[in-house]
Formats: sequence, structure tokens, C-alpha cells
Amino acid sequence: MKKFAFISFLFLSLCPSLRAQQYATILYRQSEMPRAVAVTEIDSVVVRDVAEVDATYFDTPKDTVYVAQVRESHWKGKKVAFLGDSITQYAEYVNAYASLTGCEALNYGISATHMASRNNSDTNAFDKRYNKMPTQSRVDMVVVFGGTNDFGHTNTAEFGEFSDGPKVGKYSFYAGLHRLFKGLQNRYSNIPVVIMLPLHHGTEIDCPEYVINGTTITEGTNPTTGKTFREYVNAIREVAAYYSFIVLDAYSYSNLSPMTEIGSGSSGFFQDGLHLNQAGGMRLARWMYPQLEAVYEMFYDF
Repeated sequence: MKKFAFISFLFLSLCPSLRAQQYATILYRQSEMPRAVAVTEIDSVVVRDVAEVDATYFDTPKDTVYVAQVRESHWKGKKVAFLGDSITQYAEYVNAYASLTGCEALNYGISATHMASRNNSDTNAFDKRYNKMPTQSRVDMVVVFGGTNDFGHTNTAEFGEFSDGPKVGKYSFYAGLHRLFKGLQNRYSNIPVVIMLPLHHGTEIDCPEYVINGTTITEGTNPTTGKTFREYVNAIREVAAYYSFIVLDAYSYSNLSPMTEIGSGSSGFFQDGLHLNQAGGMRLARWMYPQLEAVYEMFYDF
């Protein structure tokens, strides 16, 4: 640590002109190659304008010395509202994303809630409570992450079909999605609304997504609707496409699948067959990070 401090002091002393323009970070770590890490994990000294760095300052043999450009997240200091169920309420990925970006995370997750209301008294369903979130003048992005309970619970709405539309009083999964997405489109017409498809549903909680018997794998179904979890995920994707929302496919591409952990004695990323642990929250947040940086650039100047 003393060597690091000396090198950093020497560099800044010899390069006073590097106190303006582009941020960069000099890292000096023994026997470690560059890797993507949260800024809070880095022992670093901030300098400016990497283009002017003279490599002769690093001629002395060292274990590892490298320069890594650092750009602050577009979402630093911005307000991001997360609408979800227990996976959001438990906040593992929400807190991780806030840590990575420096955003102000507004958590609107409520455990055991559904995207689609099951009846008129189901006031905590997403399609009923989205309008309790801040208006678009008070938030910069909305992320919606749900659907696992619509499939996993036996007390769920009928599945319905795309043509159900947003009709009031129609209690089907499709109708609830239409009401939710149409309402979000109207409420947040000038800021990004991102729909994140749900993670895989493990075999040890609620209705199983897959039934695994030795080497045989079959899809499980919700006993009320007879539909597979894949059909629920595809319905979310279908209705989101109709409203042309940005979709993050955590189901297919997040590299998070509880089935690979269940029965293996591993608890790498999940607390159970559904809920993320701290490592899983960080894995999901890292996967979200570059995609949501691009979303910022679609909507805002940078």
C-alpha cells in the first residue's frame, strides 16, 4: 500500500497537467490482472486524460501495473424505481445495482404479489399499484420485474389470451399485463420503462418450472391454469412488445438458473429455488449494468 501511494504521488507530481479532462484510475495490485469491479472495491488514485500518460513512469519492474479507464455510470445520482415482488423487496439486486451505479434506488417490491390482479380486491398486484409510484417528473427510470408468482401460486388469475386487452374487470394474466403496460406507458411517457423477464423458477418452491427425475426433465405446469412458466414468460414478452417497451431477458441470458444449484449442495447465487442471495444480486446487477447504460443514452443527453 505504501508503494502504491508513492507511485501515485510521483505520477501526479510529474504530471500536473493531468488534473483535467477524462477520468482514469491507476491500479497497482500484486499478481492480479484487470477485471471489472465495483468502484468501492478499488484501491485507486484518480487522475485525468489517459492519452497523456507517459509509459516511462512505469519502467521499474513491478508485479502488475495497469491503467484502467473509469467512466461514471450515467445513472449516478438519478432516481430509478423498481416495481416487483419479493425478489425486488429483498433488494439484493436493487442494492447491488445502486452500489454499482450510484443511483438512488426506489424500491416498490412487495412480497407474494402478482403482475396481474386476481380480483377487484387484489390491490397489491402490479396492475393496481403502479400508479402509487412517483410521477415521471420525480423519477428517471422504471424497472418492472415480476411474473414468477403469477405462475408459482395456485391462487392466480386465469391465463387468458392476448386479445383480452386492458379491459377493466377482466381478471386474466394477459388482461393484467395489458392494464399494467398501458398504464405505465401513459404515466411514464417521457422516461424509460424497462420490463425485465423473470428468472427461472426453481424446483423447490411453489409450482416447479421443471420436474427433474434423474436425467429426465419435463416442464411443470400451474395446476390452476395448466400453463408452463415458459408460457408466462412469453406472454410478458409478447405484451411488452405490443407496447414497444425495452425488455431485458433475464430468463434466457442472465446466467442465473436455480435448477443448476438445487440438489448440488451449492448456494452460489440463490437462497432457495427462487430468491437471490447477495452474490446472485450482484451477478444480476452486473448483467443489467451495460444494458441500462445504453437505455440512458436512448433517452437522455450524455
